[in-house]
Amino acid sequence: MAYCYFNGGMVDEKEVSLSIHNFGVHRGFGVFDFFRMRDGKYSFIQDHLDRFEKSQRFMDLSHIIEQDEIREAVDTLRDWNGYTDAGFKLMLLADGKDSDAELSPLFFILQSDLSNHESAPYASVILHEYVREYPQIKTISYFTSNMLHRKKAKAGAIDVIYHKDNLISEASRSNVFIVQGGVFKTPAENILEGITRKQVLEVASQVGSIEVTNVTIDDFFTADEIFICSTLKEICPIVEVDGNSVGSGKVGPLSRKISQLFQQKLMD
Repeated sequence: MAYCYFNGGMVDEKEVSLSIHNFGVHRGFGVFDFFRMRDGKYSFIQDHLDRFEKSQRFMDLSHIIEQDEIREAVDTLRDWNGYTDAGFKLMLLADGKDSDAELSPLFFILQSDLSNHESAPYASVILHEYVREYPQIKTISYFTSNMLHRKKAKAGAIDVIYHKDNLISEASRSNVFIVQGGVFKTPAENILEGITRKQVLEVASQVGSIEVTNVTIDDFFTADEIFICSTLKEICPIVEVDGNSVGSGKVGPLSRKISQLFQQKLMD
């Protein structure tokens, strides 16, 4: 049995029902966030709660779900489900009718057991021309990413890198970093500012120079190293892009160093 938090109370996941008339489902109008717990300790939870609140305010529903309520529900889920390594997914859908002047939030939290989760030591990616709508918030709209699922699987790729007008923005579920001449570069525009990205920017300052700037497709293909980062992937070095080797085709020393520093940060 696994419990979830649904619209104000703790419920067995199997007992939850969602109306087939839900506005958020019909219109794809919703936001979410996702964070991890490692050895019973939440990772960067305040950053995730702040970003989730930003997403809520952007939706402009009748009211927001306060952070105190979310923290209390997360603590209760931790205790009831008993996982020590887990993921928490905060979901918010708009509830109401097309004719309503104001929509209400339908809020729930899912917890998943990550005790057997292992991040990939390295991977490959493919490119796709696209910029997400409202990339500054974490919406539930992953239509393009899902549409590319078979293409990604055929290429053996872990993620899809989006680009537009010759500029790299982000991966479908990750942020992007390249290394050129010892300098870390990450796109500045049309991105979701990831929580893991924020931590990488902090630890990278201990290793070399950082530029939050435009990253062109040419920069991407001529980079010495590339890595992507996210809550689940953590730091994932990229050794191949569209079938072309990145640098030496092996995990680079600076990517490896960033991964080590990030792991140390998780232990703090």
